Amino acid sequence: MIDPLTNAMRMYQAFSGQAPDQVPVFLPIESGFMAEYGAVAQREYHNDPVKMLEAQAKVQLRFNGLSPLYTDFGVVTEAAAFCEVYWPEDDSPWAKPALASIDEVEDLEVPDVGRDGLFPRILEYFEMMNHLAVQRGLQVGIGNSRGPVGFGSLRGPIVLAALIRGISEFMIDMYDHPAKCHRLLEIATETLLAYLAMQKKALGQLAAVFLCDDISGLLSPALFREFFLPYTRRIFQEHADSLTIYHCDSAMHNLTDLAPETGAKAFHMGFMHDLATLKKQIGNRICLVGNVAPVAVLMRADSNVVLEESRRCIEAAAAGGGFVLSSGGVIDRGTPAENIDALVKATEQFGVY
Repeated sequence: MIDPLTNAMRMYQAFSGQAPDQVPVFLPIESGFMAEYGAVAQREYHNDPVKMLEAQAKVQLRFNGLSPLYTDFGVVTEAAAFCEVYWPEDDSPWAKPALASIDEVEDLEVPDVGRDGLFPRILEYFEMMNHLAVQRGLQVGIGNSRGPVGFGSLRGPIVLAALIRGISEFMIDMYDHPAKCHRLLEIATETLLAYLAMQKKALGQLAAVFLCDDISGLLSPALFREFFLPYTRRIFQEHADSLTIYHCDSAMHNLTDLAPETGAKAFHMGFMHDLATLKKQIGNRICLVGNVAPVAVLMRADSNVVLEESRRCIEAAAAGGGFVLSSGGVIDRGTPAENIDALVKATEQFGVY
């Protein structure tokens, strides 16, 4: 099994467009997998920092430190400062839209990250989980100065704005009320920047910033340029000293040439994109991260198919560097551990430069 520190060094090189000695691997393991592997209901996992760490530690032990340690509240992390949150017993939480009309944005304010929503709880989780992780001797490849738990994980500005307003409603509002949508995106972006600043202060540094915005992939090129790029670029520019990743696993074939314009160092795309095409199109401008199908292959196929699909990805995009093997989307509950092993093994078997 690959050493996590060595893998981290390879990721730094790949994110800089270089070719390390071997293709690195990135395991974006989601809360559903963590809770299932830790034998705890997902609502209990989210609401107990000890159980959250114990579940993540079990996954870490299974995959030799290649999986992350982090405070994990899913898509509602930032939206909870604006919205009512629904917590299912054993599924991911969701947010009820806070705005019945886009006109209500005039009364909306940037929340206080020291007081509102889940932000105070996240600070408590950082402290408690890092204390427990240090006691247990847990380590990660890409950590922070105050412990192995936590990195700059956040939703993107379009996702946050759409959760506050409602996804379908926000899509319509971008056409009917663009100025008010920009106002909402300003509030969303200021919230995200404040959240990252809070994380940086609590952790001592942000080794990585992983921005997830699947809804951005549903936009037209014109809307992407107007409503997504300016706000996302601000976030990545402010944290240019971190490993910055733009994650969008939507089918965004008409937008992939714009991914480097986000300012991110790496693009984690969905499984439906052809890596060979992306390598020619944008591979000299941004590190490509992906993209074995997370459900059809990683979850439902056997390990030999995972190995073969991983080899195909490596052969399509690894040449010349600037490539990290990963799933084409998050790794969720129901994924066999042996298939994740095969993803890792592929970098050793097929990814040596």
